[in-house]
Amino acid sequence: MSQQESQEQSLHSTLADTANILLCTPPMSPTADDSCIELLTPPTETDVNVLWVAYSRTPDNCLTHWNQHGNAQPADISIINVGDSVRSAAAATGGTGGPGPIQTVASAGDLTGLGIAISNVLSQWAETDAQTVVCFDSLTALLQYVEPEKAYEFLHVLTGRLFAADAIAHFHITSDAHDDQTVAMLRSLFDAEVSITEDDERIVLTR
Repeated sequence: MSQQESQEQSLHSTLADTANILLCTPPMSPTADDSCIELLTPPTETDVNVLWVAYSRTPDNCLTHWNQHGNAQPADISIINVGDSVRSAAAATGGTGGPGPIQTVASAGDLTGLGIAISNVLSQWAETDAQTVVCFDSLTALLQYVEPEKAYEFLHVLTGRLFAADAIAHFHITSDAHDDQTVAMLRSLFDAEVSITEDDERIVLTR
């Protein structure tokens, strides 16, 4: 992989035609939040359908995170709330052109249920003109519930499904929370990596 500093460049210009991106961050990084939203908002006039797979955020927090960055309302939004049965009534009442349905995968280790939920959303959006963008937050949380090898197998299938759906997806991971072997294994699944340093410098690695 080649290394490039991209602090002054749009992530989308640097990562053109990249489907699956690993977003490696230290804990509590403001640059990580900025990069997340930037990856969810392609710099085109195309409408976006936003899918959040939320282990680490509540549905309300996902919507607040979006709105605080001043983004226009997406064409549609869906939140898969993993491991938490509490749903946001405010978020669940939207329709087309507003916040969409919230689904709950009650068991955080239920990768079959999670895969079905993600595939259902992608299928619903397959015939729309909007660009599908996905935030998976986070792999660090996922790895609290399943072994790395099982996570790898799941993500291998999921990244292929996202590529086939022409989605732009990024997956959060707190790299310092895992051993080097686990991070290297997961890194091999992705087309590119955005790495945030402790000093909030942003480095982009592309294949």
